[in-house]
Amino acid sequence: MSTEKTDLPNPLAPKMKDTLILIGWISGIIIIAGLCWFLTQPLRESYLVKSINKVLEQSHDLRRVGEALPALSPGMGSWFAMTNAAGKRRDNAREALSEGTRACVFVFIAEGSFFPCIAVVSPGGAVEEFIPLNSHGKRILKQVSPGILKIYAARIEGAQS
Repeated sequence: MSTEKTDLPNPLAPKMKDTLILIGWISGIIIIAGLCWFLTQPLRESYLVKSINKVLEQSHDLRRVGEALPALSPGMGSWFAMTNAAGKRRDNAREALSEGTRACVFVFIAEGSFFPCIAVVSPGGAVEEFIPLNSHGKRILKQVSPGILKIYAARIEGAQS
């Protein structure tokens, strides 16, 4: 019996090498995407605040979103402090905000369409109203049943607990 070793090539070596290269590429892409997402968060929040406030200003609403608040529940939109526009008259009682009012910016899904929306949340935690952020949303929100609105309100109120 001979104990000599033969130098036969391993047939799995090229497949293993290709698999490791593929895993390395996928891992690298995920790491780069994660870093980009994490490092651009302040820029994205700033852009979102400017866009929302522009829409509110165009609709002659005196309320504005301010600083971003920590997420209360994963997947339940972005939370912001809500304020009155500086230097504007506040004759409309609906637009007079009490201290601690917050806004939850989320995607409303109704009748097979998606549109951005704000839920105005009182300091007590109750949803006061929904403000659609585009004209399509204004049309659709008028047609949504009160039951669906209550479901969305309950979910937003429950996210604060």
